[in-house]
Amino acid sequence: MTSGILIEGTFPYVFVLVSIVIDALVLKQIKWAKLQGAFRDSAVVNLISALVIALVSPLIIALGNVFLALLVALIVAWIVEGFVLMLLRKRPASASYLAALVANFAAFIFAYAYVFSFLLI
Repeated sequence: MTSGILIEGTFPYVFVLVSIVIDALVLKQIKWAKLQGAFRDSAVVNLISALVIALVSPLIIALGNVFLALLVALIVAWIVEGFVLMLLRKRPASASYLAALVANFAAFIFAYAYVFSFLLI
């Protein structure tokens, strides 16, 4: 399966919206912030990481393998979102990157489920 499936149709837009919701709920659960602050932080970090991923997407898509492309996108999102969370809340890097890792892991489970659904067809 080629990685082009990740940029076709509405998946990128739906994924950003789903990521914002999932990340916010995870950030709330790990007591990063109250619900309103978690949604604000999630929206900011996801929009910034989506922009960075969009800028490097030709390199990510060039990998050819959809699962490897998602892994690279997860790593890029983790690095960017951890840094932005650190700037937003003035928290230590370790706490920010751990929060970003947990939140992104949960959101990317959705992306992997989406890709696996095409294997079932």
